[in-house]
Amino acid sequence: MNTEKILKETKVIMIATLVVGLVLLVTGICFDLLDIHIIKNNRAIVGLSFIPLSVAFVYYLKLTRIKKSPQSMREILVHENDERLVALKNEADAKAFKITQGALFLAYFGYTLMVPEVIFESVGWWILLVLLFVSFISQGLIHTRVTGKDKSEENEL
Repeated sequence: MNTEKILKETKVIMIATLVVGLVLLVTGICFDLLDIHIIKNNRAIVGLSFIPLSVAFVYYLKLTRIKKSPQSMREILVHENDERLVALKNEADAKAFKITQGALFLAYFGYTLMVPEVIFESVGWWILLVLLFVSFISQGLIHTRVTGKDKSEENEL
């Protein structure tokens, strides 16, 4: 197990999310102070900044725990990097995506059937349509890309 690689990856993610969070926070505060209204409520930008800042904080805690006591974090690191466990996690993610995609499909059709008179005028209907379309297209694109990589790896062997 390559702990240096894990430490480097953790630092990169922490710094990237910290930068994004700070940019959102400063942007929201500046827009509020200068009374610039790109969106209706500038506090939403400040609120969005808490998501990447929280992720950066969690990765900071992980990094400090790895540095303080690497032996106690060994089980967690093995769990995150073992190929069999990663494959199981990917399978669970795929099933969760299929469930979410089905729920989105049902929400789209339910909205269409419940309010048929405003379906082309409603923003919610168009958002659901675009999300549903993107979910189906992205699934096909990712599948094609993954199977293309698998075939190229088999040809190299």
